Amino acid sequence: MRNPNSYGQIIKLGGQRRRPFAVRITTGWTDDGKQIQKYLGYYEKRTDAIAALVDYHQNPYDFGASKATFQDVYEKWCKLTYEDNNLDVPKSYAAAFKRLAGLHHMVFADIRKRHMQGELDHCKLGYSTKKNMKTLCNKLYKLAIDCELVTTNFATNIELPPKEESTIHHPFTPKELRTLWKHQDELGVQYALVYCYTGLRPTELLKITTDNVHLDEHYMMGGMKTAAGKNRVIPIADKIMPIITSWYNPDEEYLCIDPRDGRPFLNYDRLREHVWKRCELLAQHLPHDGRHTCATLLDNAEINLKVIQLILGHRSADITHRVYTHKTIKQLITAINKI
Repeated sequence: MRNPNSYGQIIKLGGQRRRPFAVRITTGWTDDGKQIQKYLGYYEKRTDAIAALVDYHQNPYDFGASKATFQDVYEKWCKLTYEDNNLDVPKSYAAAFKRLAGLHHMVFADIRKRHMQGELDHCKLGYSTKKNMKTLCNKLYKLAIDCELVTTNFATNIELPPKEESTIHHPFTPKELRTLWKHQDELGVQYALVYCYTGLRPTELLKITTDNVHLDEHYMMGGMKTAAGKNRVIPIADKIMPIITSWYNPDEEYLCIDPRDGRPFLNYDRLREHVWKRCELLAQHLPHDGRHTCATLLDNAEINLKVIQLILGHRSADITHRVYTHKTIKQLITAINKI
């Protein structure tokens, strides 16, 4: 069925494209009666393209290159990436946007590297904050390029300060661990113990799906961030097996579910705000401290370095260890049970 006049078109582009379905609308006419068209975006499936076109007409937005500001692009990115999927915008990105205040009302097409670099240079906070600012700029440029606002990503050349050695993380002490085990019925404590006995990064745990949890075999599959960290075997120590078992629900897509509303946590900020910070026993620690604790416990137990690297998802600098040394799942489980 044809769309109404001037409603827009969906066309399939040629070649081996990851997102072959393009949505374009008519923005005007030339003096000789030809349409002036603009592309709204590119999509993997035709159904996604149809939904985008419908959404545009329900919530029209002007993405003309001469008008769209940095704030316009940010708000559209938030809507497409998070709000349309019933997700909260991560606080790290919301904070990064606020710190880029000097760009908010600039026309996006006029922004250059020097403008963004100036915002970072004037920020008094550290490396992580500035990295989030650069990351957000890169993500907004990706959307802007998809919408043909710009053709070049000037954010890739933003310079970050030297990365400082972090001093904010410290392992749980043996005394603190004993206290945690006495209060393992508390949800916050359960998360702390799982982090301490898996070495998972905070978000890595939240992203684990139930189909990657193998209780009978005592391991999970997951991980992110680096090549060595992705899709790795995560042994489940006997000590935390009851906790993982209590969380596991084959009817849910994800292992970690927020008991307040039955939704998966996914977002680290939600876990930290609604679980971690509400547990008094964890007041002196951050979720990432569990990873430091696991590394310390494995080292104290004199576990083979290669095994530690496999459990934590670290890349070995030694070519022999990295390529030729293989460890079985059973060996990883045996190692984690020694701590």
